[in-house]
Amino acid sequence: MEPVKLPKDVANALDFHYNQWKTMSRDSINLMLMAIPVSMVHGPAQIIKEYAKDNPTTYLRAILHGYIPEIDLSSELEKMIKVWLDKPYVDNEQRDISNFAKMVTKLFQQ
Repeated sequence: MEPVKLPKDVANALDFHYNQWKTMSRDSINLMLMAIPVSMVHGPAQIIKEYAKDNPTTYLRAILHGYIPEIDLSSELEKMIKVWLDKPYVDNEQRDISNFAKMVTKLFQQ
């Protein structure tokens, strides 16, 4: 089976927990992840709990088959534009515009 596409914040929360539990066995990690939706949690686990409550089958598939973050092009582009507009020019205006265009192109190629 192919990896499941998850919202970026959910994928990041899972990455956080996999990193925290990297010394544990795969079965132990799976048990911990299955317990999150029915436990009192906070931080990244709260993101997982809310997602698992609304999407239990997809959540279990992500645990079993792996996951990849779903890229919301609109929000990613919005962040890039905001960062670019808030920064002063590094070299000259034309070069910075060209660099920004390369960043946007790379985003759409993902």
